[in-house]
Amino acid sequence: MGPVLPDTGSASTAGARAVSDRIGAHRLALHAAWLLRRGLGLLLLLSLVLVVAAAPAQAASDTGTGRAPVVLVGFSGVRWTDVSTTATPALASMTSGAIGTVAVRSVFTAACPVDGWLGLSAGRRATAFDGTDHEHQDAACAPVADPVSGVQPDFSRYRQIAEDGTFDAVPGTLGQALADGGATTLSIGPGAGIALARTDGSLGDHLSLSSGKYTAPAVVGDYVQHALESGTDVVVVDAGTVRDPADLPAGENAPGSSRATQVAAVDAVVAAVQQAVSASTGPQATTVLAVSLADSGRTPHLQYAAATGPQPATGSDRGDYRGLLGSRATREEGIVQTTDLTPTVLALALGSDHGTAGLVGAPVTSTDAGRSTAERLAKVSDLDAAAQAVKPLVAPFFVLWGATQIALYAVGAVALRRAWGGTAGRRRILRGLRTVAVLYGSVGASTFLANTIPWWRAGSSVGAHLMAVTGAVVLYATLVTALALLGPWRRGALGPVGFVGFTTAAVLAVDCATGSRLITSSLNGEQPVVAGRFYGLGNQEFALFATGSLLFAVAVADHLVRAGRRRAAVAVVAVVGVAATFVDGVLGSDFGGPPALLPAFGLLALVVGGVRATARRVVLLLGATVLVLVAISVADWLRPADDQTHLGRFVQSVLDGGAWLVIGRKAVQNAQILSDSWLLVLLLGPAAVFLVVALARPAVLGASGAAVLQRAYDQHPVLRPGLAALLVLLAIGLAANDSGTVVPAVGAMLAVPLLIALLTRVLEVPAALLPDPAPAVD
Repeated sequence: MGPVLPDTGSASTAGARAVSDRIGAHRLALHAAWLLRRGLGLLLLLSLVLVVAAAPAQAASDTGTGRAPVVLVGFSGVRWTDVSTTATPALASMTSGAIGTVAVRSVFTAACPVDGWLGLSAGRRATAFDGTDHEHQDAACAPVADPVSGVQPDFSRYRQIAEDGTFDAVPGTLGQALADGGATTLSIGPGAGIALARTDGSLGDHLSLSSGKYTAPAVVGDYVQHALESGTDVVVVDAGTVRDPADLPAGENAPGSSRATQVAAVDAVVAAVQQAVSASTGPQATTVLAVSLADSGRTPHLQYAAATGPQPATGSDRGDYRGLLGSRATREEGIVQTTDLTPTVLALALGSDHGTAGLVGAPVTSTDAGRSTAERLAKVSDLDAAAQAVKPLVAPFFVLWGATQIALYAVGAVALRRAWGGTAGRRRILRGLRTVAVLYGSVGASTFLANTIPWWRAGSSVGAHLMAVTGAVVLYATLVTALALLGPWRRGALGPVGFVGFTTAAVLAVDCATGSRLITSSLNGEQPVVAGRFYGLGNQEFALFATGSLLFAVAVADHLVRAGRRRAAVAVVAVVGVAATFVDGVLGSDFGGPPALLPAFGLLALVVGGVRATARRVVLLLGATVLVLVAISVADWLRPADDQTHLGRFVQSVLDGGAWLVIGRKAVQNAQILSDSWLLVLLLGPAAVFLVVALARPAVLGASGAAVLQRAYDQHPVLRPGLAALLVLLAIGLAANDSGTVVPAVGAMLAVPLLIALLTRVLEVPAALLPDPAPAVD
């Protein structure tokens, strides 16, 4: 046997492989950076598409001004449940046009009559009460003073309260714009005097009702008829107030008549106005808006609204009012806001190109003209019924969901660290814990899917509604859990995590694209009586959508990395990130979402691609995020004012010098929510500690806890960078949104149970049966 020679060929081969691996890693990093640049470029391109798409809408709105005489009959406290063909024939007859509901929320929870008139005057939320929300709850609604010598006597006080507030309201905006545009006006009654007063409190033609001389509905009708025959452009009539004796603040005296009698008095004025319009210009030539502008007591409701005659010409919306009322500010069939009435009157009186700045609403138009009267009445009744049914359930739901989640955290921490019942018993315990954890993770999407079942029609008591909605949520959560644990993706520990994340994000994305019907009056969604948001993704929806999207991207990318397909993994992260940003920022009209989504997905894409997250690259990523956000916002701002979302309106706030008011309001709301909600603090604390410890100091969990985390990291190389990206997402989401403290809390309600499910699955498989650890990506 000859001498054994050194294996130089093996050494050179190993060296060549090392060089090849470095070259491959470098190419992969370049590919990751390229994909990220392409993703950001795609978002910029989508921003330009918004501008291009806006051009036809602008051109269409300019082809016809849609001007028509308008009579707005305002009152307060009337709901569709008060209306019938026998008791209120005039209000009921307005169904010949378009009908809907009004979200009258002003500065405080319940709107007083003067608040409604001030909202119409300013085109923004305004109030006559100079105090706190707590003081307002028991305070009597102030009477509305009639103008004296052509001047509204309390207007300077109203202006001062508005200047001291946070909504940047300017009472007198409507009256001033009409006067500057050369429109002739007539106000009848004290509330109408507020609506049409100019910024200095002065009025055009006004009919006072304070002396009682002209209070007869027939006399009011005569003045309306004369005004229309004389060519008056805008007539506003105060038809009275309805105050509910059973729902008044503690400091307010009960009215001298019943609710039904008060509503009948309003109906008589509406009837007189209808007769005056028919006798003068005719109902086809004059727009009549009959709108309840305020609540009847302490409980907020969606109020009565109806319109007949020509509607403003905005984009493709033309012709007469037919079907259901809506606006681009709410994007909800059958719901408008008080602040939508201001641009409506201006568009009718001055044309759609009136150019009045500072308005937050959009002209009221109509859709779905093909529905029967019965269907439309059922729709508007359902809207307020659902809003009232869900309101007392939201707080108990979050207390129950949050408290049991904290219990789940505790049980999970113990179960993951201790072995009970031997091998077989421990496996059963882990399997049961995993099922419960996935079920909890499925609750978020199920709260929206529950609204596909009209649970609010199940009886009239809070108990009946609670049982109905709980049953609907449990039904859908069970279905999602079964699919997560029985589908082909169940074989991987991250499979159910990705499935539940995808389902949550997909439900919200589809809802955004189809009218945001599931989030309205849902346990985890938007409440129309609050009037904070009616469409798109609010803070809670964003938290669930963004967290679900990220978990889905982590699950898919991890599968691809383990299969040796890193480039495909980077591509998946980039595509999901771009799609999520588009859905949230454009379809979801969310200003605070993209600044959180882009850095989170960008960081994950870089790390998955093998690029080190240096300080320079993080700064560049944040800069690119700001650039994309600015591009999307400016593109939205370039659209017609009536078509703009929150993004475009924020740009206008910056130009008007009101950006600091918006930022200050966000900070105050976050601090107030955090100080008022003990449950939120309890949820944020354990969830934040769990995520930080899982990333930075797993040893704190003890030897067994650290071991299971390390096993999870070894077998799922994208998990650790995925958790880091989740922390970035939730932290920026907290800072960038008003009421942003709910973002990490709600996001944790989805992420932490699914992470517990992941760890239980890791423990179910004995370590000896596990394959070799996958190469780390960080």
